[in-house]
Amino acid sequence: MNEKVEVSVVCITYNQEKYVSKMLESLVNQKTSFRYEILIHDDASTDETPNIIRKYEKRFPNLIKAICNEQNQFALGKNPNIEQNYPRVKGKYIAYCEGDDYWSDENKLQLQYDSLEKNDDCSVCVHSVNCISENDTVLEQSFPIIEIPEGIILSNEYYKLELCKTGWLFQTSSYFIRTSVVRKFVNDYKENTYPVGDLPLILFSVAQGNCYYIKRFMSCYRMNSGGYMTKLKYNKNRITHCKEFINGHKNFDKITRFKYHQYFEYAIKEREIEIFLNEKN
Repeated sequence: MNEKVEVSVVCITYNQEKYVSKMLESLVNQKTSFRYEILIHDDASTDETPNIIRKYEKRFPNLIKAICNEQNQFALGKNPNIEQNYPRVKGKYIAYCEGDDYWSDENKLQLQYDSLEKNDDCSVCVHSVNCISENDTVLEQSFPIIEIPEGIILSNEYYKLELCKTGWLFQTSSYFIRTSVVRKFVNDYKENTYPVGDLPLILFSVAQGNCYYIKRFMSCYRMNSGGYMTKLKYNKNRITHCKEFINGHKNFDKITRFKYHQYFEYAIKEREIEIFLNEKN
């Protein structure tokens, strides 16, 4: 096996002691023909999450590199990936997994690696994702929510599907992006006005090249586990969320020089309608 790191897996954890072991097991059990690394940032968890991570780091010292902060970086207005994970990346590609999600296919990294190696015009590779409950039950919902054929999704079509058809096309645990694209994202997109970080990342990445879709379930996204999305069941939070999305869309429309303006315009109108419905209850 080539000693050069080809893929860097980045992961942020926070108070996920119930799930982090399963996530780590799924990462260390990948079967690849290349070397990869796992870069973990724990954002000052107050439960057993850091201790669990350290145990795995001792078991896999050549694979896992962990940073366990004593002060929460998000509370300081900092992005742990941008501040502490991305600068450590050695791989040609970056893969993602949050602390309460996990990969369900041991060949995930290899398949995505091969796909981008064969398709130079693609900047990112994604795949189908199962949704699961807190107790690991597979739910009916999955990503993508619409039928898409396997293969290349052109940039323009991806924007149309993301902004006009689904609102959330592929889940973050499926993202596999060229490191050069992520570096450009960090350098060029200095101020995120979206309330989330994964949407601008994927939109920026797809603006740099096409997307390759593997029609195979290779990871699981855990719903209602207490994260950001859980808070949106309250009207006030949803209204704020929508307003922040509108600002994000307007800003990103400018960044992409209005190339996808009709799609951003559509997405903004949808959010405005959602605000109206929530305000009128």
